[in-house]
Amino acid sequence: MGNVGDVDARGARSVTLPAELRSVAKARHFVAETVTSWLDDPSDVLLMTSELVANVVRHAETEVAVSVRRGPPVRVEVHDGVAATEAFRELIGVGVAMPDPSSPGGRGLALVRALSSRIGLDDDPGGGKVVWFEC
Repeated sequence: MGNVGDVDARGARSVTLPAELRSVAKARHFVAETVTSWLDDPSDVLLMTSELVANVVRHAETEVAVSVRRGPPVRVEVHDGVAATEAFRELIGVGVAMPDPSSPGGRGLALVRALSSRIGLDDDPGGGKVVWFEC
């Protein structure tokens, strides 16, 4: 399942996965294994992870690294290899409205914003960006 690292200096576990659809399920499985003993109900964390990893696979099309830190709060970071555009920064900073129910997509970031206690975007010093949420 990609390169699963030990716990790092920040207390985070991480996995690196290829830019392919099955990486969404692998990331969800990795996060489930990591947080199940920490949270009574990890379902929101798993849904949010799926949405962010799916965005990387679909839009960034780069390798994706998922890091999970216990906290409190629990923090999940999704790293990709594409720098954030100003439009994307605005989506993270201001938020997005939930699309019309008949729309086939566009709910991921709105769901993460609604379910998390905080969401943010950082530039990855190695290139690309890190989208994270806490709960």
